[in-house]
Amino acid sequence: MIVLLIRIICMKNHKLVLMVFLCSFFIGLRTYYYVNKLDHIPEKVTNQVMKIQGDSIKVDGNFLKLTGKIQGEKYLVYYSLKTSKEKAIWERKILPNTAIISGETEAFDRARNLNGFDAQKYYQSLGFTQILRTDSMKPFRQKQFSLSEVRQQLIWQIDQRYSKRVASYVKALVIGYKDSEFAEYTSAYKTTGLLHLFTLSGLHIQFYLGGFHLLLKRVGLVREMRLVLLSLVGLLLIFLTGGSFSTIRAIFSFLIAFACVTANFQLSKLDQWSIMLFLVIFCFPLVFWSVGAQLSIYFALILLYLNDLKLKSWQQALLFAIFTLPLLIYSFSEWTIIGGLLTILLFPFFEWLILPGCLVLFFGCFFPLPGFLSIFMDLFFQILEKVLESAALPNLTIGRPDFFLFLLLILLVLLVIDRLKYQQKIYWFLVVFLFLILSISFSANGLVAFVDVGQGDSIFIKLPFKQETFLIDTGGRLNFKQKKWQARQQKHSSDYNLLPFLKSLGCTKIDHLLITHNDADHMGELLNVLNKVKVKNLYLAKGSHMELKKLLQPIKGTKIHLLKKGDTVGKKLKLQILSPESSQGENNDSLVTYFNLNQQRFLLTGDLEITGEEVLLKNYPQLKIDFLKIGHHGSNTSTSETLLKQMQPKYAIISVGKKNRYGHPTQETLTKLKRHKITVFRTDQQGMIYYQWSPITKRGEIELLIDFLD
Repeated sequence: MIVLLIRIICMKNHKLVLMVFLCSFFIGLRTYYYVNKLDHIPEKVTNQVMKIQGDSIKVDGNFLKLTGKIQGEKYLVYYSLKTSKEKAIWERKILPNTAIISGETEAFDRARNLNGFDAQKYYQSLGFTQILRTDSMKPFRQKQFSLSEVRQQLIWQIDQRYSKRVASYVKALVIGYKDSEFAEYTSAYKTTGLLHLFTLSGLHIQFYLGGFHLLLKRVGLVREMRLVLLSLVGLLLIFLTGGSFSTIRAIFSFLIAFACVTANFQLSKLDQWSIMLFLVIFCFPLVFWSVGAQLSIYFALILLYLNDLKLKSWQQALLFAIFTLPLLIYSFSEWTIIGGLLTILLFPFFEWLILPGCLVLFFGCFFPLPGFLSIFMDLFFQILEKVLESAALPNLTIGRPDFFLFLLLILLVLLVIDRLKYQQKIYWFLVVFLFLILSISFSANGLVAFVDVGQGDSIFIKLPFKQETFLIDTGGRLNFKQKKWQARQQKHSSDYNLLPFLKSLGCTKIDHLLITHNDADHMGELLNVLNKVKVKNLYLAKGSHMELKKLLQPIKGTKIHLLKKGDTVGKKLKLQILSPESSQGENNDSLVTYFNLNQQRFLLTGDLEITGEEVLLKNYPQLKIDFLKIGHHGSNTSTSETLLKQMQPKYAIISVGKKNRYGHPTQETLTKLKRHKITVFRTDQQGMIYYQWSPITKRGEIELLIDFLD
């Protein structure tokens, strides 16, 4: 719409200006109504009838996740299954489609870490109102027809017919359903930048609707009838493929173009794109809160311009990689180096073998097919995965630009396209573009971030211009004994909190990584962090390493150091180790670190308890601080009155999980902090808490991700 508006203003066409104003007015009203509707949701649901979306049901151990509707409102439903028999109900061929439920509603989380995933925006863009955490659920089945149930039956049929690998590919490519195994099989595609080929998009829709149109044409139907049938099939495809924004965008674009041909109505490709954009926004007012929608719509615009330029295929692929870079790094903070080249090489296989082969196998669920076809496709996918794994290069971590810089990069892309159109030189524009990209990770500001890793600790320190970086603890989950049927799929929590944050800063290496003690909530993600980020130096408390010998054996390329009281870590910044003399890896043996930045004094105590605090106070009776990282997540076993009185902190940071099972922080600890007039910040309520300062002005300030003060 912005592009269309610029053209309209330049043309000074008052009728078109009026049309854009009216379109914007109606979209504004639609968006206001849509958002206002999301704000009026009850806090509790008691014995309500819920319609279940069949293709949304996912069971992971004792955890059930599904989409349900109550009185027209769409909820994301979470439920803990009580028994293995109850679990079996949700793993059958014929699943419940209705339930009587009771529970509490909960707002989706906003981004809990800097540049992190914003669940609230994502789910609201899909039409969800809130999360519904269910206490009781009585499922049953009603006789009714639903396209989501048809899709669920297709998923089940594919799973029964083929091996896990083949079934996973067929479901993803034909009906847009990605199961839990899909990420494992396609990890090589992600690292090589080819995952977009396996997400339903314009190419797939062109294949399906284009093929159907060819069939209708051969039958001899006139254009008008073809348009009607293609529209019906397009709508059916939207429902049967899960209704992703990329699919909706592709179907709208196909039908608009075909409608123009049918009506003999001359519209430029840009005008058709603008109409598609208007329809998508009108149907889904918060569409741009979805990263998938942003990428699909922007990619379509770039391809629209590139197709008008008389370029060779490799030149188009190279320019497409450059022009899409701003949005990719704004969304993911990294760029796949060889994605464009591999797309050119693999595309013929995808167009003539993979996509048609999966479609044939899909129909093979209902009609007899030779068994060797599925065996051949399984073998082909295994070979392809191995080849791509060997060819994969690490993604280039660039960092996430701020919004102003992102807009500037998009403007440069549009200027380069305009100059290419008129065959003018673009070298200086590309030089400026490259300079801005490289400047992203070298922020002038310094940062001390208390990362929200749930029930655990992780503190990241970055000096201005990335002179030196420190990470103290990695976070991690505490594991509890469960029965086999209750065990959930293991995922690395750092892949969703700590690592995306580091990527967004353009942090490709950590100079110093300190582990305070051996509890899983402080070091559970250590190996995953070491595998994903280059770490130059790893520091452990002297003595605690004895328990970790097996864990440390596979570590390569990282120097391991043992610390004790009196040691220092760092060159530009000196982290002083105040405790312990020796460690067994327990709470009271936690590494206690002290440092001074921008005239602010920080004390990080790990899980140090009151007896350990007494030793610390005895050794450093004159120590005064500004920031205190509260020990043991605010437990009543830490943070004594004596410590608060003697050290006189101004700010207390409590790193604690949202609604954790331990009741941290305790009311006793909060009362003590209030009594000493200390400002309290909590990661469970405010997400990441970080102190940022400028080396030029020396001005520093505390920033919160969620503006919530208890």
